[in-house]
Amino acid sequence: LRSWSLKSGFRWWCEAGLAANVATVGAEFRRWRRLTPVRFCVAGTMGSGATELGRLLAERYNLPHIVFDDLIEELRNAETPTGQMVRDKLAEIEAALGNPKSAGPFVLPASVSVKAVEEAVSTKPCEYRGFVISGFPQSVEEATELFCEDRPLDPEAAAEAAAAGAKDAKKGKKEEVPTTEKVPRAGFLLDGAAVVHCPEDAALLRLQGSGRPEEQWMPTFKRRMERWAKENPEGSPGIADFFRGKLGLEPSVATEPPASQEATADGGAPPPEQPPVDGGNAAAALSVAEVLEVAAVEVSARVEAARQINNFMPAPPGPKAAEERAPQAEAPGGEEAAARREEEELRKKREREEKLEQIKKEELVKLEKHSEPLRQYLMSFVVPTVTTGLVEVCRQQPEDPVGYLAEYLSVYAQMSRKRRSSVRRDSAATS
Repeated sequence: LRSWSLKSGFRWWCEAGLAANVATVGAEFRRWRRLTPVRFCVAGTMGSGATELGRLLAERYNLPHIVFDDLIEELRNAETPTGQMVRDKLAEIEAALGNPKSAGPFVLPASVSVKAVEEAVSTKPCEYRGFVISGFPQSVEEATELFCEDRPLDPEAAAEAAAAGAKDAKKGKKEEVPTTEKVPRAGFLLDGAAVVHCPEDAALLRLQGSGRPEEQWMPTFKRRMERWAKENPEGSPGIADFFRGKLGLEPSVATEPPASQEATADGGAPPPEQPPVDGGNAAAALSVAEVLEVAAVEVSARVEAARQINNFMPAPPGPKAAEERAPQAEAPGGEEAAARREEEELRKKREREEKLEQIKKEELVKLEKHSEPLRQYLMSFVVPTVTTGLVEVCRQQPEDPVGYLAEYLSVYAQMSRKRRSSVRRDSAATS
């Protein structure tokens, strides 16, 4: 077969073998199955619901979930160059926070934060399936450094920039003429984005209930909240405008209710004669879980409207919209509610198993369809000849069975060519 392919000019797609071309095979598999990575970013300050929103999206699309604060804590204890860099910067921040006269730094610089996130998303699961980043970026500087890269200006734009620089020079302004522009970075192109605004009291309450010692997060909490409020004031430009302007994405903006309102919604009596809720006041009447669930539905709807999302594993049912949920006050309690939850979980489990089984059947059908021509060729031309050769090897029992079989196949190929030539000559003479 190999001698025939070489003489006929046939070129193998992966001539060096599977091991040497596994990346090519993987790329072909993803292209034919349309398995393109899907990437999300949920920006939010320390203690916000960005982690919970990211978890909803990660569960829906079976994606790796990168939580920024957990990542930094993991790197703090890692014996790697990036881990050492994070430890050094955290030590500087701790020393600055302990000195009232210090000018900083009080938060991790963008270069260190971006380096940590880049390292986290460089894994194969993130490369092939995508990722969800939660709690980062927290400033436009971090967002620009992570999601954008420099590209040289095209000639027309460069000429305009040079002309503008010349005009400024005549006016006495000395500014450097730009030669590059920021464009979306390959490998970090987002499919969906969200921004979570969280009141300070709600963020503080969530961190206190996280189980982490206060000495780990309290010193930097105020500084990070101040930076978030400065970088992302409600109703003013911020990360949301960066997503719109630089990446062409319309982010879902979720605003959590204050902790006092959440406590009332969970267990206290609602204020008397609340006015009907609509429009911009709708978020004020929802609990934190409902606000985040609505945001997850909104992000998912925008992504799936733009393109079909295929992944390597079947996705579980997505989050339901808030309007489809029954009001909490009407839900039955006690054993009946527990039984209903258990029944619902069993139903979802059966649906997932059925979907997985359906995917297996579809993949088997595709494999059978694509392998049919090759199987017919092997059964018609290769298997009979090799079988005859192996039978002859068993009869003769030569000292070098492999060499004998190779010689047999070579002679058989020559005889086959002579027979075909003879048949063609006879046919030509007859006609």
